Amino acid sequence: MIDNVRHDLERRAETTRNEIDAFVWLLRTALIAAVLGSVWVEMRKPPEERTWNGRLLGLVPYDFRMPTISRLREAYWNPRSPKIVTARPLGVGWAVNVPTLLRRLGVHRGFTKAR
Repeated sequence: MIDNVRHDLERRAETTRNEIDAFVWLLRTALIAAVLGSVWVEMRKPPEERTWNGRLLGLVPYDFRMPTISRLREAYWNPRSPKIVTARPLGVGWAVNVPTLLRRLGVHRGFTKAR
């Protein structure tokens, strides 16, 4: 009986592992496609019009410019902004505004909204 239970748990663990691996593969493929798509969009523009930042399909933000301290702060540490999710300062996708997230979760109330 114990062997049957052990076998059943091993089988379920293997199934879960396979599903997680498939999900990670899907996320990795989507990220690679987004990076390639945003580079493709910029390369189609004439050289003088390339900004290396914008939105892919009008939805996914991308920015391949060298990040600055102010853009990093604006994306990851901006307690004055009500937005939890912001555009990443480098790469494709979104960043998490940590103080706003903590304030909304009720973990830290010391961060002010807007002054």
